[in-house]
Amino acid sequence: MGLKERLLLFIDYKGISTQKFERIVGLSNASVSKMGDNTRQSTLDKISINFPDLDIAWLKTGIGNMINENKNTAGRDNYGVQGNGDIKSSYNTNVGNTVSVTMPESGTQKIIKPTGEVEIHRLDPSDKSNSEELDRLKQRIQDLERIIAEKDATIQSKDDTIKSKNELISFLKGDRQ
Repeated sequence: MGLKERLLLFIDYKGISTQKFERIVGLSNASVSKMGDNTRQSTLDKISINFPDLDIAWLKTGIGNMINENKNTAGRDNYGVQGNGDIKSSYNTNVGNTVSVTMPESGTQKIIKPTGEVEIHRLDPSDKSNSEELDRLKQRIQDLERIIAEKDATIQSKDDTIKSKNELISFLKGDRQ
C-alpha cells in the first residue's frame, strides 16, 4: 500500500469526499489521485496543518498509527526534544528526504516511539519526581568533566615528554656530526 492508498483510507475514515479533502488542504482537483511516495514535503505539510490528527509518518511509511492520539502539531517531527515552538530547521537525510523539525511548544516534550506513535508530555516545573534523575545526571556531567580534565592533563604531560625527547635527540645528533 502506497502513500495515495493510505491517504484515501484517511479520507474515508474522515467521512469526506476526496474533492472536499483537496479543497480543505488547498490542493488542485485530482491532486490526491496523482500522489505517490515522491509527494512533495510542502504538500504533506499542508495536509498536516489542516489535518493534525493524521500521522504524517504513517502516511509516508505505513508504520505506526494512522491517527495521532495527541493532536498537538507543535514539534511534529521532533525526537524527544524540549523547546519553545518557534525554532524550525531542515535536515537532509542520506536518502534524499528532507525532515523538517519544529521545536515543541514551551513546557512540552515530544517523544516519537519506535512504532511511529507520537507522545507529547507537558512538563510541570513544580513536579519534583525527576529531581533524583536530574541530580544523578548533573553528578555524571561533573564526573565526566573531571575525567576530561584529567585526560587533558595526561595529554599535555605526554606532549611535554615528546618535546623533551625530540630536543634530546636533536642535541645528541648534533654532537655526532
